[in-house]
Amino acid sequence: MVVDRMNKMKQWTSVLIVGALGVTAGCSGGDEPAGGGKNEAAGGTVKLEYFQMKKEVVETVNNMIKKFEEKNPGIHIEQNNVPNAQNVFNMRLSTQDTPPIFTHYTTSPLFIKAATDGFVADLTGDPLLKNVIPKFVEETKINGKNYLVPIAIGTWGVYYNLDVFNELKLEIPKTYAELIQTAEKIKSAGKLPFLFPDKNVGILGQEINYKLSLDVPDAETFIVDVMKGKKHIMDNPDMRKYAQKLLEMRKYGQKDSLGTDMDDAVREFALGKSAMYFQGIWSIQPMKKANPNIKFSMFPMPADKAEATKIGAFVDTAIGLPKDGKNAKEAKKFVDFLAAPDMVQYYVDETQYPSAVQGVKNNIAEIKDLNAMIEAGKTFPSISRLYPAGIGDDFSKATQGLFASGDIDAFLKKTDEVFFNKLNQ
Repeated sequence: MVVDRMNKMKQWTSVLIVGALGVTAGCSGGDEPAGGGKNEAAGGTVKLEYFQMKKEVVETVNNMIKKFEEKNPGIHIEQNNVPNAQNVFNMRLSTQDTPPIFTHYTTSPLFIKAATDGFVADLTGDPLLKNVIPKFVEETKINGKNYLVPIAIGTWGVYYNLDVFNELKLEIPKTYAELIQTAEKIKSAGKLPFLFPDKNVGILGQEINYKLSLDVPDAETFIVDVMKGKKHIMDNPDMRKYAQKLLEMRKYGQKDSLGTDMDDAVREFALGKSAMYFQGIWSIQPMKKANPNIKFSMFPMPADKAEATKIGAFVDTAIGLPKDGKNAKEAKKFVDFLAAPDMVQYYVDETQYPSAVQGVKNNIAEIKDLNAMIEAGKTFPSISRLYPAGIGDDFSKATQGLFASGDIDAFLKKTDEVFFNKLNQ
């Protein structure tokens, strides 16, 4: 077993070192491992690192840590939030420096590999999951086991400026055709309909994977068949329609979408530079900070037919522990604190997410239409959870090529190269 584990470590090191070389500056330095053991210099206080991946919730998490430490003076929690957090996490895992408490994503291919390779604590049936809505306990299982404690749900929608919609007497579009008609009216009024943050492959990947599930019937079965080498992207005429839609919507966006990242788009929308903006609900809090006076709400990205409209939904904030981690008792105590309904209520009120925990209310007016879809079960999971590592970024880069050239045939060919037979390699 020791030899097997060492072999897995070697595999991880070779797979991850290339992707993480550019981000090692984010790791903690010095002689002490960042995992955090007992620190006698602090009078016997146990010091633990919380490796938290979402930069927009850092302040909220610091407030939660303060509340925890007031109740548990013998435990000190240090939040660590770094750029390129997933790459940094993977590098640390490969060097046996796994953080003692961390957030991660159940749909991440690299996290799935870490869990199945035995580097993450198995939480199946653990009391830490006692308050989690059963649906999300089931949906986050990896090969029948739970490795993360779900806290909050992520989803996407179309942000829209209420002042612009009221001024132009616009209604919420229920179909894709109505969405384009709405964009035309906004453009005719001399305003910018959409902002698109196409610079970052990870952010672009969220949109294109969402729309793949929304616009291509039985998308998961089709993509898996392509990845198994049974079909080609060009075999499905809906893929061409999908590409045409991506291009069509860019006609109503800013000129240089490939030079715009998410922070730029959030700020510009908050300042009233566009009427609509498709993005995840994690942009709500930074948007309100950028302009506390902005009036906006969100509606689901519409399908071709109103009755076919669903929203992508996934467990966004989830907390895990390493297998055989140091100070496991204290680490579990902190996770149990974060997963308690009163703390989750504080977290979702501050961060604007729906809750994955029972007994927590959704008090965010802007996402009431999205939350109604979640409660009605009109959701689909993230298709990217099916991809081998690296596929998502390559798909995004192919799409950036589409936006740069407008060549749909080249895009379909490149996308086929990205996906074809990848599950057999």
